[in-house]
Amino acid sequence: MAVCWSIGPFAWIVLTSFKPPSEIMQLPPVFPETYVLDSYKNVLFKSHFPYYLFNSFMVSLSTVCVAIPCALLAAYSVSRFSFRGKTAILFMIVVLFTLPSICLVAALYKLFYTLGWINLPVSLICAYSAHNFPLALFLMIKYIDKIPIEMDNASLIDGCTHFQALRYVIAPIALPGLISTAILTFIFCWNEFLFALTFTLDESSRLASVGIALFQGTYEVPWGDIAAASVIVTVPLLIFLLAFQRYIVQGIISGAVKE
Repeated sequence: MAVCWSIGPFAWIVLTSFKPPSEIMQLPPVFPETYVLDSYKNVLFKSHFPYYLFNSFMVSLSTVCVAIPCALLAAYSVSRFSFRGKTAILFMIVVLFTLPSICLVAALYKLFYTLGWINLPVSLICAYSAHNFPLALFLMIKYIDKIPIEMDNASLIDGCTHFQALRYVIAPIALPGLISTAILTFIFCWNEFLFALTFTLDESSRLASVGIALFQGTYEVPWGDIAAASVIVTVPLLIFLLAFQRYIVQGIISGAVKE
């Protein structure tokens, strides 16, 4: 019952994307008598949506490339070293992570406007990297804490620096954590809407999440096109989740069970 409740809306969106326009608004709703691909043709060949998908992919991938290395370095420092103010720093990171995105939009917009970054991908990459850094940091801390510190000591005795120990010993062992954290970060960036709506102004930099919301018709809302675009955006994430679900589950429950 719970599974049907969860997948029911998406299943209906999939059916709507294959309906002809005459059946989409029919009341009561019915299953389509004929399945057509007109909505997918409109989205993929008669709109700017493919550019939005490309922009979403590049921004999400760039965010992963920025946030994950920074989170790995910070997590190693927090896990392996004691320094003054560590608890206060972690507390502030948690506080910033709990702030709603709407609280940050005005300040970020003013900052990016001053820098001339509005309508440029760099504004979204910076905003997403900062917003997803706390989650990536704490996931990586949990993974690194599970690795015995004796491995670091052995590497240092062999002549490695702390950075070399992280690069050649700790990072390969924590690879499942890196993969799960990177996938979760990618998904959060792919689905984000508020920053993407605020910092992009035209088709050249618009993301897919905003593109779906801005589908417009002259006299009616193109529900079929919106449903098709929603399916196209969701399918890559489903493929990622199915392919890497083991790593994602490990990233979520890491540290939850005492070993």
